[in-house]
Amino acid sequence: MKYVLLILLSISSLSFNAQILAEEKAVQHKVVADITEVDTAKAVFNDTTAELKTKQELNAAELHEIHMITYSLEKAVAYFVDTKQGQAQKDAEKLAGVVELVHIASENNRSAETRVYLDEYFKLADAFSAAW
Repeated sequence: MKYVLLILLSISSLSFNAQILAEEKAVQHKVVADITEVDTAKAVFNDTTAELKTKQELNAAELHEIHMITYSLEKAVAYFVDTKQGQAQKDAEKLAGVVELVHIASENNRSAETRVYLDEYFKLADAFSAAW
Protein backbone atom coordinates (compact mmCIF):
# COMPACT_ATOMS: atom_id res chain seq x y z
CA MET A 1 0.00 0.00 0.00
CA LYS A 2 2.84 2.37 0.84
CA TYR A 3 4.38 1.70 -2.58
CA VAL A 4 1.08 2.46 -4.36
CA LEU A 5 0.75 5.70 -2.43
CA LEU A 6 4.28 6.76 -3.45
CA ILE A 7 3.51 6.03 -7.09
CA LEU A 8 0.29 8.05 -6.94
CA LEU A 9 2.09 10.95 -5.29
CA SER A 10 4.81 10.80 -7.95
CA ILE A 11 2.27 10.83 -10.77
CA SER A 12 0.31 13.72 -9.29
CA SER A 13 3.56 15.57 -8.68
CA LEU A 14 4.55 15.14 -12.33
CA SER A 15 1.16 16.45 -13.44
CA PHE A 16 1.52 19.45 -11.15
CA ASN A 17 5.09 20.04 -12.33
CA ALA A 18 3.96 19.77 -15.95
CA GLN A 19 1.53 22.63 -15.36
CA ILE A 20 4.26 24.75 -13.79
CA LEU A 21 6.70 23.80 -16.52
CA ALA A 22 4.21 24.69 -19.23
CA GLU A 23 4.01 28.21 -17.80
CA GLU A 24 7.80 28.66 -17.72
CA LYS A 25 9.67 30.33 -20.55
CA ALA A 26 12.89 29.02 -22.02
CA VAL A 27 16.02 31.15 -21.81
CA GLN A 28 17.67 31.80 -25.18
CA HIS A 29 21.14 30.27 -24.78
CA LYS A 30 21.88 29.56 -28.43
CA VAL A 31 20.94 31.29 -31.66
CA VAL A 32 20.16 28.98 -34.58
CA ALA A 33 19.32 30.17 -38.07
CA ASP A 34 15.82 29.63 -39.38
CA ILE A 35 15.33 26.70 -41.72
CA THR A 36 14.03 27.67 -45.17
CA GLU A 37 14.03 24.40 -47.14
CA VAL A 38 12.02 21.23 -46.67
CA ASP A 39 15.00 18.89 -47.17
CA THR A 40 16.96 20.73 -44.49
CA ALA A 41 13.99 20.66 -42.12
CA LYS A 42 13.54 16.91 -42.63
CA ALA A 43 17.26 16.23 -42.17
CA VAL A 44 17.48 18.29 -38.98
CA PHE A 45 14.26 16.73 -37.67
CA ASN A 46 15.48 13.19 -38.38
CA ASP A 47 19.03 13.78 -37.10
CA THR A 48 18.01 15.51 -33.88
CA THR A 49 15.30 12.95 -33.18
CA ALA A 50 17.80 10.12 -33.63
CA GLU A 51 20.27 11.92 -31.37
CA LEU A 52 17.60 12.42 -28.69
CA LYS A 53 16.79 8.70 -28.80
CA THR A 54 20.37 7.92 -27.73
CA LYS A 55 19.90 9.82 -24.45
CA GLN A 56 18.99 7.22 -21.85
CA GLU A 57 20.58 8.22 -18.54
CA LEU A 58 19.21 11.77 -18.39
CA ASN A 59 21.96 12.83 -16.03
CA ALA A 60 23.12 16.46 -15.95
CA ALA A 61 25.40 16.04 -18.97
CA GLU A 62 22.72 14.42 -21.10
CA LEU A 63 20.10 16.95 -20.03
CA HIS A 64 22.44 19.72 -21.17
CA GLU A 65 22.95 17.97 -24.50
CA ILE A 66 19.18 17.53 -24.92
CA HIS A 67 18.69 21.20 -24.14
CA MET A 68 21.18 22.18 -26.85
CA ILE A 69 19.70 19.72 -29.37
CA THR A 70 16.25 21.23 -28.97
CA TYR A 71 17.38 24.57 -30.41
CA SER A 72 17.86 23.00 -33.85
CA LEU A 73 14.82 20.76 -33.48
CA GLU A 74 12.66 23.79 -32.69
CA LYS A 75 13.72 25.38 -35.99
CA ALA A 76 12.88 22.25 -37.98
CA VAL A 77 9.46 21.92 -36.35
CA ALA A 78 8.82 25.66 -36.81
CA TYR A 79 9.43 25.20 -40.53
CA PHE A 80 6.72 22.52 -40.62
CA VAL A 81 4.31 24.67 -38.62
CA ASP A 82 4.84 27.50 -41.13
CA THR A 83 4.64 25.42 -44.30
CA LYS A 84 2.20 22.57 -43.62
CA GLN A 85 -1.55 22.86 -43.86
CA GLY A 86 -4.56 21.13 -42.35
CA GLN A 87 -3.95 18.19 -40.05
CA ALA A 88 -0.21 18.14 -40.80
CA GLN A 89 0.06 21.71 -39.52
CA LYS A 90 -1.92 20.83 -36.38
CA ASP A 91 0.38 17.86 -35.82
CA ALA A 92 3.42 20.11 -36.28
CA GLU A 93 1.98 22.59 -33.77
CA LYS A 94 1.51 19.77 -31.25
CA LEU A 95 5.11 18.68 -31.86
CA ALA A 96 6.29 22.25 -31.31
CA GLY A 97 4.56 22.37 -27.93
CA VAL A 98 6.12 19.11 -26.78
CA VAL A 99 9.57 20.14 -28.04
CA GLU A 100 9.26 23.31 -25.96
CA LEU A 101 8.39 21.21 -22.89
CA VAL A 102 11.45 19.00 -23.52
CA HIS A 103 13.54 22.14 -23.92
CA ILE A 104 12.41 23.70 -20.65
CA ALA A 105 12.54 20.47 -18.63
CA SER A 106 16.06 19.65 -19.82
CA GLU A 107 17.21 23.24 -19.34
CA ASN A 108 16.13 23.03 -15.71
CA ASN A 109 17.70 19.57 -15.06
CA ARG A 110 14.35 17.86 -14.57
CA SER A 111 15.11 14.32 -15.69
CA ALA A 112 11.76 12.69 -14.86
CA GLU A 113 9.78 15.36 -16.69
CA THR A 114 12.22 15.33 -19.59
CA ARG A 115 11.67 11.56 -19.93
CA VAL A 116 7.88 11.97 -19.98
CA TYR A 117 8.05 14.70 -22.63
CA LEU A 118 10.64 12.83 -24.72
CA ASP A 119 8.44 9.74 -24.75
CA GLU A 120 5.51 11.86 -25.94
CA TYR A 121 7.70 13.58 -28.51
CA PHE A 122 8.93 10.25 -29.93
CA LYS A 123 5.36 9.02 -30.42
CA LEU A 124 4.36 12.23 -32.18
CA ALA A 125 7.58 12.45 -34.19
CA ASP A 126 7.35 8.87 -35.44
CA ALA A 127 3.78 9.44 -36.62
CA PHE A 128 4.61 12.83 -38.15
CA SER A 129 7.58 11.57 -40.16
CA ALA A 130 6.07 8.20 -41.16
CA ALA A 131 5.25 9.45 -44.67
CA TRP A 132 8.84 10.46 -45.46
